[in-house]
Amino acid sequence: MLTNNSHCVAEHTHCAVILYVIKQALRRGRVPQLRQNIITGEWVVITPERSQRPHDFKIPSSHKNESGTEKPCVFCVGSPAYQTRIHTYESNIIYVIPNKYPAFVENPEYCSMRSKIDPSGFYTTMPSVGGHDVVIVKDHDCDIYSFSTGIWTELFLMTKRRYEHWRENRTCDYSMMIYNHGVPAGASIDHPHAQTFASNIIPSYIIKEIKGSKKYYNSHKSCVYCDLIVYEQKQKVRIVAENDLFFACTFYAARFPYEVWVLPKHHQSHFDSEGQRTLIELAQIMHVVFEKIGKTLNNPPLNFYIHDSPTRDGEKNYYHWHIEITPRLSHYGGYEIESEVVIDVQSPENAAEYLNS
Repeated sequence: MLTNNSHCVAEHTHCAVILYVIKQALRRGRVPQLRQNIITGEWVVITPERSQRPHDFKIPSSHKNESGTEKPCVFCVGSPAYQTRIHTYESNIIYVIPNKYPAFVENPEYCSMRSKIDPSGFYTTMPSVGGHDVVIVKDHDCDIYSFSTGIWTELFLMTKRRYEHWRENRTCDYSMMIYNHGVPAGASIDHPHAQTFASNIIPSYIIKEIKGSKKYYNSHKSCVYCDLIVYEQKQKVRIVAENDLFFACTFYAARFPYEVWVLPKHHQSHFDSEGQRTLIELAQIMHVVFEKIGKTLNNPPLNFYIHDSPTRDGEKNYYHWHIEITPRLSHYGGYEIESEVVIDVQSPENAAEYLNS
């Protein structure tokens, strides 16, 4: 039986052990850490003690890009979809078609009247106006991990042209290019393709980015993205790739394991303001980044997106277009869904180390 004195000694010893364990964990960088997105203000939880090596994330080859169908490819040249192509947006490598099931339509007259009016007047509704394209690589047998620099260049050049088209459309407030690779990432068709969306709304996450960027600018009199590049270049712990015009790193407050951002080193608010030489350099760094992701993680399912300034806005000294690449290696649980605070099981520092190994 412990006396009061011995009980205090035992409790003190227990606390000392806990403090020692915490100190050792801190030294090893193994303690869960809240990190704030410097742009949006959103929080994520990085849990280094749950960090996994690349082979723990690798996708088995037999499970990649399963479509569950043996029907003829709907996107190959000569298919019915190819017959709907927009002829002025075709090259030897790429062609563009209107999406068969668009999220946004170019002609407001095609919107259902039911989407325009809530009879009760309680909810706010409006027609889903803009545009929705599919940008298709003609070669069925390649995928995003085997894209040549030429394919990457043509993909971005065609996307730039579609952005320019939507900029002329007065109903368009925001344009976004996305790429889904693999069934877990939302790709329902194996054939390599991207999508471009033009909408009469600005996505909520982009609004957060813009507000956060503006707040940072007002405090520091500089662009947060430009400062981020300079800081990461000095730190040298999250760099993935770099060339004359672009910089790629794992993001400090990553929402996904192995999340990589690609940013132009020069300040530019709009993707479609970039010239051909710049897009060639973008293609080159994307080729390098995807080669590293594919080699390290066995060509995982993923998404990437272009984050851009709103279509109708002029050049902003506080916002910087960029690409976010998000491998789909884990799933959100109840806490993430309900709280909107993400728990990332791989530290961005370890992710960069593995990608560069």
